[in-house]
Amino acid sequence: MGRFTVHGNLELDVQDRILLIEGCGPWNLEAVNEAYSRFKPLVESMYGSPWGSLVEFGGDPIYVPDAANYIIKTIKHEIKQGHVASAILVGESNSPEFAKRHLSELHTKAGDVFRFFSNKEEATWWLLQKITSAQLSQ
Repeated sequence: MGRFTVHGNLELDVQDRILLIEGCGPWNLEAVNEAYSRFKPLVESMYGSPWGSLVEFGGDPIYVPDAANYIIKTIKHEIKQGHVASAILVGESNSPEFAKRHLSELHTKAGDVFRFFSNKEEATWWLLQKITSAQLSQ
């Protein structure tokens, strides 16, 4: 079985205790693996204390089945490492409601605390509340 071409892009960065994820889909397993391997040190730098993810997706924010399963496994692993919540924004998309259902299914299967937002400021505020609450209960 040959390697597939990377479909979709994902960029990650860290600001305070928030993993910033921006991407344009759809994504295949190769895209998810490539992005995670590039940014693994950033993510691991937050392990051990509460942190969260601010996710901004555009295009068709949909994962093919292999990539979806990888994302579910990754979220489960990250929760064990201190991830407390995901704030998700679905931007310009051909089918935003389908995208939200798809992403909801993945985050629910992973056991993640998540919520959809229409603006970044509200999403960041909510996420900071989750992180602070988790820090206070340590």
